[in-house]
Amino acid sequence: MRLPVAVLLAVATSVTYVVMVGTAGGQLLDYEMLSWFDPTFTRASGEVPLPLTVPAPALFVGTLIVVCVIGLGRRVIRRTVVAVVLMVVAAALAQLLKVGLARPDLAQQIPYTDNSFPSGHVTVAAICVFAVLLVVPGRAQWFVAVPGFVWVGAVGISTLVAGWHRPSDFLGAVLLAASCYATATAFVVERADHRHSPAGQRHAQGHRVGADHGGGYTA
Repeated sequence: MRLPVAVLLAVATSVTYVVMVGTAGGQLLDYEMLSWFDPTFTRASGEVPLPLTVPAPALFVGTLIVVCVIGLGRRVIRRTVVAVVLMVVAAALAQLLKVGLARPDLAQQIPYTDNSFPSGHVTVAAICVFAVLLVVPGRAQWFVAVPGFVWVGAVGISTLVAGWHRPSDFLGAVLLAASCYATATAFVVERADHRHSPAGQRHAQGHRVGADHGGGYTA
C-alpha cells in the first residue's frame, strides 16, 4: 500500500505547485500567509533564525554519516542503501524542481520573484529525519520522529520568518520528502512484510524443498 501513498503525495506536491504558484489567487494567498510571519523585520535586521544557522549541506552530510554508521552497525544493508538513495534523490529533485519550474507573474499586487518551490532547506531537514527512521530499530523510531519533525517545522517556519521561502515552498518540500520516503519504504518494509507473511514463508520453503530434492538427484 505504500506505493499508492507515494503517488498520492506526489500528486499533492504537484497540486500545491499548480494552485499556489500557477494561479493568481494562489500567489495572493501565499503572499498573505507569508505576511503573518513578518519577514520584513528579519530582512531589515539581518538576523537569521537559529534553525537556519545549521547549513543544509552540513546537515545533509552529517546525517548521511549517521545513517551509514547506524545502518551498517545494525547490519541492515538494504535499509542503509535505500536511506542513502532516498537522501540523494530527494535533495536532487528539490533542486531540479526549483530550477526547472517557472513562477509566472500573475498577481500584480505583489512583487515578482523567481521560483522558490520547493524549499531546499525544508526538503533536506525532512529527508534527514526520514532516512534515520529507515535504519533505527522500530522501538526507537518515536524518539527520532517526534523531535525530528519538530525540527522540520522549526526549519520551515524559520524560512518564512527569514523571508527565504513562501508557505507553499514549505508545504511542497514536506510533501516531496514524504513521497520519496513512502517510495523508499515500499522497497524495504513491504518486502520484509512479504518475506515474513505465510505466503512468503511458503514460497521460501518451496525453494528450500526444491533445492533439497535437486541435491538428492545429483548426488
